[in-house]
Amino acid sequence: MTVKPSWLAKRRRVLMAMTAGITQHYLAHSISAQASPLPILISQSGSSGQSGLATSQSLAISGQPISTNSQVSAYTSLERFLRQVQSASVQVSLRQIRRDGENARLGKASLQFQRPDRFRWDSQAPNDQLVLADGESLWIYDRDLEQVTVRPLRAALEGLPTGLLIGSERLLSSFKFEVLPDKAGLQWLKATALERQGLTDHINLGFSQGMPQVMQITDLGGRGMRYEFSNWQLAPVAAAQFRFVMPKGIDLIRMAR
Repeated sequence: MTVKPSWLAKRRRVLMAMTAGITQHYLAHSISAQASPLPILISQSGSSGQSGLATSQSLAISGQPISTNSQVSAYTSLERFLRQVQSASVQVSLRQIRRDGENARLGKASLQFQRPDRFRWDSQAPNDQLVLADGESLWIYDRDLEQVTVRPLRAALEGLPTGLLIGSERLLSSFKFEVLPDKAGLQWLKATALERQGLTDHINLGFSQGMPQVMQITDLGGRGMRYEFSNWQLAPVAAAQFRFVMPKGIDLIRMAR
């Protein structure tokens, strides 16, 4: 058995942590959430200079589109996106959010998904890595380390923050939504889980012409990840894209969870 250098083992731990972060922030809970229907709370911030939910008007929404003004259309865009776009491909730029508000560029990736339980996340930089869900298992292929890890999909995603963009429409009932002011040409929506999952504090979504352009996930410490989307392709994704083919000569690690 070949013994890998210590620096390679250290890098493996770092990459596994990054993969867990991607899974948490981007993909998780799209399959395992089985929450019973709850009212969707849309809170509109007032213009009196005050902020916070205490000065907001909360509306209970139960399946009806809300498009009475431009502010609320960000929620409508999310609702329609979840309902109408069942399969898509998109290019993603990743930025790390620091506590000082600066965004440091990390790299690029491509995302393909088919609701509710299939996705393909292929990053080119800074790490050459594939994360694939085939409906039953989650496969993580690190091309640099020549290693594949596979685990049950439900177990891998259980209890993690919801990936609002690739989950099912029913997941809306698990969040409280706050309409934010337009900024940088985008209409913004803040989503906060009714039951907190992990270290995630909230998710901000930016829409333009009905399509998601930015997803920004902030943790309890004020840091997080920013995903910028471009070149949306709404055509169905071929089933072969969600089928993992084990490369020859690669180590395979099976995990129960």
